[in-house]
Amino acid sequence: MAEFVLPDFLQESEEEIHKRMIDMAPPNYETSEGSLYWDHTAPTAMVRSRLVEYELTLTLMMMFPQFASGPFLDYHGEPIGVIRRPAAFAVGNVTLRGKPGTPIEAGSVVSTIGDENEAGLLFKITENGTVPEEGIISLRVMALEAGAISNVPAGTIQGIVNSIPGITSITNEEPLKDGTDVEDDETYRQRIIEHHQNKPLSGARSDYVKWAKEVSGVGDVIVLPLWNGPKTVKVLITNSERELASEELIAAVQEHIAPDEDKGGGRAPIGAIVTVDTITLIPIDIQFTLEIETGYQMADVIENIKSSVNSYFSDLPLVKWAEVIATIVNTTGVSDCSDVLLNDSTKNIILQIGERAVVGEVTAL
Repeated sequence: MAEFVLPDFLQESEEEIHKRMIDMAPPNYETSEGSLYWDHTAPTAMVRSRLVEYELTLTLMMMFPQFASGPFLDYHGEPIGVIRRPAAFAVGNVTLRGKPGTPIEAGSVVSTIGDENEAGLLFKITENGTVPEEGIISLRVMALEAGAISNVPAGTIQGIVNSIPGITSITNEEPLKDGTDVEDDETYRQRIIEHHQNKPLSGARSDYVKWAKEVSGVGDVIVLPLWNGPKTVKVLITNSERELASEELIAAVQEHIAPDEDKGGGRAPIGAIVTVDTITLIPIDIQFTLEIETGYQMADVIENIKSSVNSYFSDLPLVKWAEVIATIVNTTGVSDCSDVLLNDSTKNIILQIGERAVVGEVTAL
């Protein structure tokens, strides 16, 4: 965020204000410290200084999206149709084992296991199902509480709130994803500023990127115009963690942009045939010899490297070996690195349209 600077005429200090008030005293008035005039004007100077340095400063800042925060930032976004993204619910699958033929109703609630310090997180099954002859079934679930807190690791959902006769066990074999918190000020601010800088063009590539990112949980967006003939547009998305988007997130973006194909019911113009899908992730394994700075732990530095390189990968059509090295060297906690290999090679990696690189296995020798 840019630094806010008060206009020169509002930068008087309390001492300067009080001195000016003393200088304005009528002739022959006693104005030395401790005098009646001095005692009466000092608090006024103090109040005036606070008004200018704090209240008026905040008021001026809230008038511009570059500096506004909280609900005042919402006041800048709402009139131009840029709404703060609400929290989104985590989704995924649970695997239930039990007696064949056991019915499972949508709306049944399952949970993680809590403890004396923290209650378990609740998730509802979103589809009906019946345990098949094999005795095992996988069903879709959604968190009851929106936010990133419900992005739980694999194996953490183990309970059923109201037991289902015939079901003997439950677990989530994969993590639940796509839960996001309410959009933070900085991300929201950037979308507001981008809206002002890039006015809507009734279906330009940048419009589709903006429309997709209006949906909670969307991360990267790639737009492929004319991908399947005239008037066709393909919108490829990831979730906020820059991983494969879930079917629910894809459906939400489709509903937002083009719920009725070419009839103009969503953001897309009439006639546009829009298909929303997820980006194809191309894992890139990284191997290197690493020297870390004093005071850092290797595991922490590896995580920093993953984050830095993933940021570098964002929307790149070509992953350059030399630039990956530079990204690693400039990562917090790294002193030096050598012998860097990308997928066991020192060659650049060319990505196809709709593909995005993502960090795979990271090995430090």
